[in-house]
Amino acid sequence: MVKNIGRKLFFGGAFLGVLGAGGGYATYQRRLRENRSISAEDYNAAQNQSDVQGALRLLRSGDAASATKLYRYTTCPWCGTVKAFLDCQKIRHDCVEVEPMLKGEINESAYKKVPQLRFDKADGTKGPYLVDSGIIVDTLAKEFGLGKQLDSEDVKKWRDWARGPLVRLMTLEFNKSLFDAWSGYSYIDKCDTIPYANKLFLKVVGAPVMYLVALNVTKPRLIRDGFLSVTDVPAERFHKELNRFAEEALHDAKTKKAKPFHGGNAPDLVDMDTFGVLQAVRGHRMYDELIAKTKISEWLRSMDSVVGNKPYTS
Repeated sequence: MVKNIGRKLFFGGAFLGVLGAGGGYATYQRRLRENRSISAEDYNAAQNQSDVQGALRLLRSGDAASATKLYRYTTCPWCGTVKAFLDCQKIRHDCVEVEPMLKGEINESAYKKVPQLRFDKADGTKGPYLVDSGIIVDTLAKEFGLGKQLDSEDVKKWRDWARGPLVRLMTLEFNKSLFDAWSGYSYIDKCDTIPYANKLFLKVVGAPVMYLVALNVTKPRLIRDGFLSVTDVPAERFHKELNRFAEEALHDAKTKKAKPFHGGNAPDLVDMDTFGVLQAVRGHRMYDELIAKTKISEWLRSMDSVVGNKPYTS
């Protein structure tokens, strides 16, 4: 009797796994087609540019008429870079959690990736969009007096590192097993705006997709680019890169003395991008581990203070 129940559970689990993988592959392919349907540059160019400039002026002025929305996934590192910039610059905004598989929250947008900013007004008027994390941050940097940083080779080097190898190492560790990938979607349970059926679909279908992508796309790319060897433990290499950031980016190149931020006494675009990327795993065991095992915990506390976060507790 017990053996029969065990077999049923085993084959039932296997069936769900196959179903999830098959459904996940089809959904993943659909998402890729949607993502390629229009580029960020073309979508931004199609917006009413007069409305965009008007919205940016409202943002700069802090006018209460502005009701900017950030469409994001909590666990999206690129979304985190946009939120970190908004928070550092004290730009008022509301976050809208997008369900990652069906994306019903951005149905009105022809562009199907996040993050997206929509410059709505407090009276309910829907405004134009600005999409793509790099474009959003660079555009806002120019508007808020940080444009000169975009010309710095050192800033560019560390931003490329944060948005490239660091994101990929974090993603690989986050989805290192099917169980870890499943667990990584637990954040969605707290989102009351997303129906239960969508949450279940996300876990059954989304988790296998992310696990397979991490294994077959992310890992080979890290190896190819020299940020991971076949024998490396991803978590250890992730921590090693964070320690390199602490030792190089958070020290003055001439005096070799430590500094609070890459930007000196205040965060710059490097600090914002790196902090934003790491917020994708805030509350996850990975965040607890990087605080305990790397040299960036003091910098994280300083960034929390700047953006207005409560002190982090595991």
